[in-house]
Amino acid sequence: MRSQILNIACTALVVMLTLFPQSAEGQYALDYGFAFGTGNYLGDIGGDALERREFFTDLHLSQTKLSTHLFVRQRLNGALALRAQLGTTYIEDFDNLSSNPARMTRNAHFRNFIHEFSLRSEVNIFSRTSINKYSSKVRVGVNTYGILGITGFMHNPQARLDATSAQYHLDEGNITELVSAWDYNKWYNLRAAKTEKQDYGLVSLGIPMGVGASFIVNYNTRVGIEFVWNVTFTDHLDDVSGTYADPASFVGDASQDLSRDMQFVLSQPANPTVAAAAGIDNPEAYLNSFRWDAAYESPRGNPDKNDSYGTLQLTVSKVVKNSSSFFKSNNYGARRAAKRRAYRGKPDNNNRIFGRPKV
Repeated sequence: MRSQILNIACTALVVMLTLFPQSAEGQYALDYGFAFGTGNYLGDIGGDALERREFFTDLHLSQTKLSTHLFVRQRLNGALALRAQLGTTYIEDFDNLSSNPARMTRNAHFRNFIHEFSLRSEVNIFSRTSINKYSSKVRVGVNTYGILGITGFMHNPQARLDATSAQYHLDEGNITELVSAWDYNKWYNLRAAKTEKQDYGLVSLGIPMGVGASFIVNYNTRVGIEFVWNVTFTDHLDDVSGTYADPASFVGDASQDLSRDMQFVLSQPANPTVAAAAGIDNPEAYLNSFRWDAAYESPRGNPDKNDSYGTLQLTVSKVVKNSSSFFKSNNYGARRAAKRRAYRGKPDNNNRIFGRPKV
């Protein structure tokens, strides 16, 4: 899987460098600023199909969250720019928003704040400069580009206890605590809860790929819009991937006041109420597919496909003037030439004449 991702990324970079037209007169070399917009996720939770579909067909747009980043960008030449970016993307989703009976019955949910640092290349597709050597008039410069890079990120999936599931497991004798005293508004760290048989790390890598367009206004400010999707090397952004954990392995987590019974409910939140709401005729029997069983490893998610997330952001940045030879040779030269043409034959404060007087 990872080799396929790398092959796709390398192929995309070669295609962008060789096929897209490039301009050597690009924009100013250095800028810094911030990006803000939306965050979305594609994984094992939510969606509308039993088998996860790809991209927009399986997204819950109602679960669009926020993303914010700071960045600095250096243009190396007319074809390529490098960008360093630091920020957070918030993702969240719920099985009860799905129209698929199996996912609704599983009744899992999560939220995750992904703190990332990425290095990205921006390969020029088309650009139009904001100034030229014949005029000093203010114009809007346009630059469109493809995005490809690498992202390192830290994450921590969390979930809350479900009151209906807690009461169901108490009635069934699976847990013994007084569930009415539990805090159902608290978010618990799911990795520490060990809801699945397998363990996983909270640091991973991703490959951001996307497209963007930026516009320079008045030589000072660059504004833009970007769509970027991160293909990751983890299947645990949502804590759902493998099989249900053996309840005998639950020991609690004192650091977040998480008891063994709470772990049980976080791991197996399915209950007859959500199964009936999903249209299941025999909810009790159907729940056998959504709990740990010593006879076989009941699947909780699909480990064959990694999770991914993306952003749609607006960018605003400050151009560092004097940072490129293009700016120096065209902006300053053009404006001085325009002033000479405007004041030909007119003396300055020192009684000097600019150029040849008009006739």
